[in-house]
Amino acid sequence: MTWEVPVICKSCNQGFAVPYRHFQAGVVFYCPSCSASFVPRSTMVRTIRETFEGFYGRRRAERDAFERGGAGDGAAFKARQAAELDAFKKDLDRIARERRPAGKLVRPTGIASMFS
Repeated sequence: MTWEVPVICKSCNQGFAVPYRHFQAGVVFYCPSCSASFVPRSTMVRTIRETFEGFYGRRRAERDAFERGGAGDGAAFKARQAAELDAFKKDLDRIARERRPAGKLVRPTGIASMFS
């Protein structure tokens, strides 16, 4: 419930976080830096959901297997879990950069703008 989805603002390129439980298609989020709006599309929501659920499903299964095994190396297990968490966070950052919404519209300059 406390996990957050990183988002990069289309207007100011500043990063901000959105709570995972609120990250749904059609929900409007606002950048805390510039107040630009962001509405995730269903493809982005699906990608984020698959990333979160895949990671936590694997993590839960590994933890359960470790607890059932009983006599495993706890330090190695914790180190592996920390490395996987770091890779997961990097994957979320990569998704945020790749799936970032299109930039803001810029009014064209030139002859057409002189007559408006």
